[in-house]
Amino acid sequence: MKFSVVVATWNEGAQIGSYLKRLRQISQSSPMEIIVVDGRSSDDTAAIARDWADHVISLDQTNRGLQLDAGAKKAAGDLLFFLRSDAQPPGNWQQALEHFWLANHAEKVAASVFTIDYGASLWFRLAARGANALVGWRGLATGDHGLCTTPELYRQSGGYPPFAYREDLAICERLSKLGKVVMLPDRIWPAARRLRQKGPVSCALSSAWLELRYKLGADPGELWRAYTRI
Repeated sequence: MKFSVVVATWNEGAQIGSYLKRLRQISQSSPMEIIVVDGRSSDDTAAIARDWADHVISLDQTNRGLQLDAGAKKAAGDLLFFLRSDAQPPGNWQQALEHFWLANHAEKVAASVFTIDYGASLWFRLAARGANALVGWRGLATGDHGLCTTPELYRQSGGYPPFAYREDLAICERLSKLGKVVMLPDRIWPAARRLRQKGPVSCALSSAWLELRYKLGADPGELWRAYTRI
């Protein structure tokens, strides 16, 4: 089973090389391809990524939904695995995903995600618990979870919408119409740089405000610009 790992980047030059290097180190290289889709970085993200990725695609705009969709269309794997550029998947991520997707399930499955672990502090544990609960409650996973699906299910769902913000929840809403989004017990460790910089409470409040604006019809591009300013 071949995996296509799709990573969207924007100004990640300071850490994208070490991130992709570690991903290579914990992965079986033969059944995997890494596709990095850069969204008009102003630094050397794309150049550094070429040392470690199988494919580097450069778009002329920063739009995570467009970036991830471009990577999915380039992919040649049996499974698509969408990762944030600062999230470390489990050391056995390929085995865990292969075991899950080759198994028989009582109900139809549209996607799988890993269990978020932000760290040991109380506030980070609560933030992770909230994010993980959302998967079980509404089938909505954030990009931090690491989403995996098949190319066929991806196409049937319509794929990632061209959203610069909230693209992760939107793809889950689309996939949930085809089957269940299942959270695996294996843990993924996002760096959660924004969470650590702003604090869990501030992040939760700003996310709730942006989600309300989205529900009221705000443009995802404007929400992304607001998100980067918060």
